[in-house]
Amino acid sequence: MTHSECVQKLIEIGEALEFHATGRGYGKMYKMGNPDCVWYYKGKGAKELYKIAKGDKYKYLPFIAFEVPYSEKEKALRGSLVTLQLTNASASIIVLLGESFKFKSYMKKLVGRYSSTRFRIWTEKDVEALYSKVLKK
Repeated sequence: MTHSECVQKLIEIGEALEFHATGRGYGKMYKMGNPDCVWYYKGKGAKELYKIAKGDKYKYLPFIAFEVPYSEKEKALRGSLVTLQLTNASASIIVLLGESFKFKSYMKKLVGRYSSTRFRIWTEKDVEALYSKVLKK
C-alpha cells in the first residue's frame, strides 16, 4: 500500500463512520505540522463542544489524527510525533508503511517515553482490517 492509498482509505473509513475526514491541508492552522489525515467530530453536541475548544480555527474538533510515514527514518519520525502533538486530537495514530515499518520498535520506545497523549502505532494490516470491517469490501 502506498502513502496516498493509505490516506485515501483512512478518509473513506472516517467518512463511513460519519466524521468530517480530510487529508492534509484542511484549514492550514498548524503551519509547522499538518497531519496526513484527521477525523473531525461533527456529531451531536459538536457546536457546544466547539465553543469550549474555541481558538482551534476549525469548523470541527479534531478527534483522531493520522501520520503515515512511508520512507521516513528516525529524525522524520520524531517530526511525525510532534505533528500529532500539535494537532491535539483526542487520539493520534502513526501508520508505519514501506521503509518506515522497520522503525516500529523505535517508535514504540519514542511514543512511550515522550508522549503524554493517546498514541497508537498501526501498520498496513490495521488499516486494511478496519477498512474491511467498516466498508465491508
